[in-house]
Amino acid sequence: MSSQAGLTVGIIGGGGIVSHHVRGYRQAGVPIAMVSDVQADVAERRAAELGCDWSTDYHALLQRDDVQAVSICVPNWLHFEVATAAVEAGKAVLCEKPMTTSLEQAESLVRAVRERGVFFQVAYMKRFHPVMRKFRELLPHIGQVEMGLLRCFQPFPDDLWTAPGFWFTDKRKAGGGPLVHGGSHMLDLLHWCLGDVEAVDARVHNKPGTDVDWHTSAIFEMANGSTILFENGWFEHTNWGPKNDGWDEMFQLRGPGGILTLTPTFWDRPTALVPSVELYLEQAHTRQTFASGPVDYFVEEIKDFVLGCTHPPGSAAGEKPAVTVEDGYWVDRLIHTIYLSGERRERCRIV
Repeated sequence: MSSQAGLTVGIIGGGGIVSHHVRGYRQAGVPIAMVSDVQADVAERRAAELGCDWSTDYHALLQRDDVQAVSICVPNWLHFEVATAAVEAGKAVLCEKPMTTSLEQAESLVRAVRERGVFFQVAYMKRFHPVMRKFRELLPHIGQVEMGLLRCFQPFPDDLWTAPGFWFTDKRKAGGGPLVHGGSHMLDLLHWCLGDVEAVDARVHNKPGTDVDWHTSAIFEMANGSTILFENGWFEHTNWGPKNDGWDEMFQLRGPGGILTLTPTFWDRPTALVPSVELYLEQAHTRQTFASGPVDYFVEEIKDFVLGCTHPPGSAAGEKPAVTVEDGYWVDRLIHTIYLSGERRERCRIV
């Protein structure tokens, strides 16, 4: 499919997330022409693994005519700069999440994508798991959603908070803590399934001695009239969760017809735990569980991106990305409002 279309990609950034993208491109049969990283040793090592060219200047990659699409895998604070440059270069873009680290950047990137008309997809890969899609498909069975619970806790060793050079706990670089890193995925699922949030009442607790959120509790008032309780954090609870390692995520929705519960899988080990959906129907007093075999949703995400890149605009496959720049903006805007509500300690409408 992809080789017939002649698609060739470049990867900007050489960190750990790159391996997930590479698996997808290899399975899609798409060649990687160049990898770029500011650290020469990292770029050279990645290039040796991939059998491609390398550079410490991502502009050199964007200037190549034989590169039609790029995966942006740089650290969070560089997403906006690199994504904007890629859009201006006319490349199709798969941008790692969070799309940006500020509301102003997100707004600017939306404008740039619309003006240039490029294919731009945000890497919220959880949407691509068949169990996640089954959860969304089953929503009508419970009727109008009245309330729900959205939870995202991940194990986080206490010594990482003060580890030298660890940018995940530097708000200026990361954009936030667990709300940005893990919570954003669950917020994207919320938007995908239920639509817009109208108002937020959040309490955000920073890790003492840092400017980064440690744990957050919030009430979301949805445009469809439902209320969602949200909780998110990093804790060193190593004997809890499906695998007793501290990881604990769940999305549960209640309506007059029943209850729908999603248990996702580990973000970076998509085949290590089989996710599941449980549907309880009140009238029939029945419970059904839906699961699937191990699925690598990074691979499915890349395949979808390739499909969009290799079909002309207006075709069924190439009409728009599965996760658009507007979707990325929506998550960034909600995160901004959660932080604002936490700072003010009051209910805030979505800005």
